[in-house]
Amino acid sequence: MNLQTQDQMADVLDVEDLLARCLGNVEFAQRILAKFEQRCDEDLEELEKAVFGSDSESVARLAHRLKGASANASASRLQKHASEIERAARNRSLDGVPASLESLKEEWKRFRQAVSQFGPAAERPEQSA
Repeated sequence: MNLQTQDQMADVLDVEDLLARCLGNVEFAQRILAKFEQRCDEDLEELEKAVFGSDSESVARLAHRLKGASANASASRLQKHASEIERAARNRSLDGVPASLESLKEEWKRFRQAVSQFGPAAERPEQSA
């Protein structure tokens, strides 16, 4: 990955931070991202069901899990969106959450695009971390 590509990704995926977390091991970072992608897809599906089922407890739990996983994957914007959803759910105020969920899903698309530029192992979610 060249520096220009890394700069374009920085607002979605902090590669420098991720590599620091992985002690510079690119292959390990790719496996972390692949596992995160797989898990996040599942969590987003569950989160959407919980939001539209008005289950604030499940929304808070799932958003919290997404927030933590996003932090581990150095995806601060995903973390921010998940945190907003978690806060609303904990306050039992789900009115604005569907719009926040759409923002989260849009950011998820941008994140996946960034990860696809990070390397081939990131495209293989069946690998375990």
